[in-house]
Amino acid sequence: MAIAYNKVVLVGRLTRDPEIRSTVNGSTVANFSLAVNRQGKNDNTDFIRIVAFGKQAEFASNYLSKGQLILVEGSLHINKWTDKNDIRRETAEVWVSQMTFMESKKAHQENNMDIQVEDSYKKSNVKSIDDSNDLPDFDDPFSDLEGDLSSDENPF
Repeated sequence: MAIAYNKVVLVGRLTRDPEIRSTVNGSTVANFSLAVNRQGKNDNTDFIRIVAFGKQAEFASNYLSKGQLILVEGSLHINKWTDKNDIRRETAEVWVSQMTFMESKKAHQENNMDIQVEDSYKKSNVKSIDDSNDLPDFDDPFSDLEGDLSSDENPF
């Protein structure tokens, strides 16, 4: 008797909000990716495709968002197909059995503050100011003091 065990445990951040869809029989499916750091000689990041079904998909839809740190438990599935050009393709994905938050909502919001501020800045119509052209000319309030100070040998 052969023994086999297929369990995957990942901790990473969502690279995008979950994409939700329904199957023809009405089941909910959520797809998203996790950025998972790989430690070693050269620290790299792997982007793992995650698929959740039913209640797990509804949970993902309602509570998960880009940048959130979560733990995913599931099993590895390899999808194989032939594309329209008759080329054999395959992709790996983790089918979720359980998900757990790895940070508080407040910590998630603080971690994403820089991203949100940067995104909102890019979307706004903020105009930069060029000091030489955009500011009106003002009289220097201290210009009349230059003569007074230069005539004194020891002004202090």
